[in-house]
Amino acid sequence: MQKEVCCSHASFVGVLLPDFAHHKLKLARDQLVLLAQLAGSGGDGEDAEFRIAPGVLAELFDRQAAYLDEVLCCVLEAPP
Repeated sequence: MQKEVCCSHASFVGVLLPDFAHHKLKLARDQLVLLAQLAGSGGDGEDAEFRIAPGVLAELFDRQAAYLDEVLCCVLEAPP
């Protein structure tokens, strides 16, 4: 039984990612993009300040860590 593997640039240098791992990386990327967009939309004036509740930020980073842990646990090294 072979796991389904997505085609990514990483696979061409010897690392194969199962589909769910690729999906987790995309989720992590999307959440980081969202955070960057939120941070960049602080307002129009020079004194505008972006604030995010520490609990929300902690949850976001915990989720990122969990996604990356799942990916790191399933990385399969391709034979040379």
